[in-house]
Amino acid sequence: MLLPLTLLLTFLAGAQQSPTSIAPSPTRLSATLNALCEYPRFAGDPRAQHATDYVASELEKAGWQVERKYYWCYLPRQTFQSLSVYTTQNKWHEIDLAEQGFSEDPRTLSAHIPPMHGLTAAGKASGSVWYVGYGTRDEFVQLQNRFGDEFKGGIALMRYGANYRGLKIANAEEFGFSGALLYTDAEDDGIGRGAVLPDGPFRPSSGIQRGSVFNGHGDALTPGWAATKDAPRLSADEAPGLVKIPSLPISSFNAYSLLGGHGKVVGNTKAQVKLEIRQDTSLQKICNVIATLNGSDHDDQWIILGAHRDAWGRGATDNGTGSTVLLESARILGEAYRSGWRPQRRLVVASWDAEEWGLVGSTEWVEENRDALIEHAVAYINLDVAATGPNFSASCTPGLRATLTASTIANDITTPKKLGVPGGGSDHVPFIEIAGVESMAFGFHGGSGVYHSALDTPYLIEKFLDPGYVHHARASQMAVDVATRLSLSSTYVDGKQSWLQQMQKALQDVAVNEHFTDEHRQAINVLLSKLLAQNSEQAQANGHTFHHKFLPARGRSLLWNSAGYSAIWFPRLAHKGGAEQLIAILKSCIRPARTQ
Repeated sequence: MLLPLTLLLTFLAGAQQSPTSIAPSPTRLSATLNALCEYPRFAGDPRAQHATDYVASELEKAGWQVERKYYWCYLPRQTFQSLSVYTTQNKWHEIDLAEQGFSEDPRTLSAHIPPMHGLTAAGKASGSVWYVGYGTRDEFVQLQNRFGDEFKGGIALMRYGANYRGLKIANAEEFGFSGALLYTDAEDDGIGRGAVLPDGPFRPSSGIQRGSVFNGHGDALTPGWAATKDAPRLSADEAPGLVKIPSLPISSFNAYSLLGGHGKVVGNTKAQVKLEIRQDTSLQKICNVIATLNGSDHDDQWIILGAHRDAWGRGATDNGTGSTVLLESARILGEAYRSGWRPQRRLVVASWDAEEWGLVGSTEWVEENRDALIEHAVAYINLDVAATGPNFSASCTPGLRATLTASTIANDITTPKKLGVPGGGSDHVPFIEIAGVESMAFGFHGGSGVYHSALDTPYLIEKFLDPGYVHHARASQMAVDVATRLSLSSTYVDGKQSWLQQMQKALQDVAVNEHFTDEHRQAINVLLSKLLAQNSEQAQANGHTFHHKFLPARGRSLLWNSAGYSAIWFPRLAHKGGAEQLIAILKSCIRPARTQ
């Protein structure tokens, strides 16, 4: 006997599950993180294939349509490194650069990535060691004012913090050093913060921090276009953003031995060292895993969730946490989809490769798909270091403030008082700056000292940072909630009013220069005021496209650019014609007055 239509529809409706009604599984979250961390996820390394296959398989099992997208990128392999110090016995002593693991966590004892900086220069350097603090430009100027050219050709020793490591090396190069050494001070993430591993979450004295020193985003040899297999490429000598001196990361133990009795005062430590780096510069093949759930009636509008998969080792916190939350969110969305729920907009999940080398995987994909993203992308949600403690933080472009706020309230999370535009340092950057996509980043955070270390394993998460995977579960709930809200075509993403308000505020902090005058500032302010008045009268359709007006035909946003881990407003105002270009764009945004 056939069921009456109304009864059948009632039954089917009851069978559907909203994604937000499905609870994340701590057991599954634990299994996911441990599977991801079974081997190092060093971009281009054959051992990283395990994580690539795992992510693709889990997404397919969850019901997503999965594609692997490959690029061929300049990610030099470090094949040899050495650092020697001249001793008081008039002999050269080679310094041990390796990190020391511990028996409580067998994963820390093997499969270490070499102590290295990604995209540093190969070669030899030797000379006196000069301590230059955090390696800021002001500290190098201070050194020059005190010592003239005495330090030229020496080795700069700098501590992490205050600015991006690539800028530190670039500053050392500019001021005439022949090489550089970077260390993480124990005051910052070691014994000065608390108990060190294996007894606490902070960095032991032998720990080092790897990382890229590339002052750019994406593949260095294909700036502005995708690094497909047969793409045209610059030579390494032509590529912008590459440093020209060799550098190495060292431990606080080794740094203190070089400092000796000198202390942390800018100047000559009296130590003499020589360092050498060798590299294999063959192109490396990387893989982004892209998965899709089609939208029911607005499939031409895309909501994208992403997390980078690669790491400087096993990478439990960075970014095993984000990848784990991404996969759990995809499983929940897939489960709801199988029960009959449908997103109205298309959902896309992206597992990025080679983020650690300069946002490479995401940048290449955005460069290749720029036109499609400008036409279709409504929002991008980034998950990077998503669950390492209880403290929630978030940032977003103006069009996503309402959604982020609604989601935090629904999940009993205190909304941050300031939700500024995300700065540099992760995969949201190409979405904002190349394709003008409204973007969001959030996570639950706590203190630890394993950043880019071989000691970043699940042991740290399970013993200290997130026992029971409580914070992973909360981050997954939040990600599912945000994706579900944004999947509705009725969720309005319009940051025009807030963009204009932030522009008006930021404009006051732009310094006058030969290309940007007070008259330019006044003219821009008048236009911003007119646009704010117009925008308050009537909401505009497709408000998420407002940032597109500030995208040049090639290159990055004229409104917002990232540099290192920070960001700057109006990057073109320091250049000839930049003010006039901004004025012309703002004039084009003003709607004609209505005729009676």
